[in-house]
Amino acid sequence: MTTAPAYREVLGVTHEPLDLGALIAEVADARSGAVASFLGTVRSPNHGRAVHAIDYQGYEAMAEAELARIAAELRDAHALLGLAMVHRLGRCLPGEASIAIVACSPHRDAAFDACREALERCKARLPIWKHEEDERGAHWVEGRVVEDARL
Repeated sequence: MTTAPAYREVLGVTHEPLDLGALIAEVADARSGAVASFLGTVRSPNHGRAVHAIDYQGYEAMAEAELARIAAELRDAHALLGLAMVHRLGRCLPGEASIAIVACSPHRDAAFDACREALERCKARLPIWKHEEDERGAHWVEGRVVEDARL
């Protein structure tokens, strides 16, 4: 008899389009009473200006190491059965996904909480930068840094 692994995880950065369904299939199983997901997409307009594209650039090795740290924090805090966090790099057009998160837990509160916390930690801690092209031209988008979360 084959048993499901106690915890399933998919982490990384990619230049390929994100497939939320495939990530859910990778980390969810019958023990999951809840599967919460978040798909962050490029929006247009942004601050009242039409966005043509965003080019996500990042330090891949450091981003993957930080994703592993975030995953360990969330796994322990929420007793997760599965977690996926994948951020896209490269050029994304409005409507295309730039980040996908899936959190699986026996109960919904833990899955929802883990999904939200994963997004906030990724936004604050991943070494990924946005170069936005809008109707005014191209410019870097300022992010936020949490003081105690510096790498």
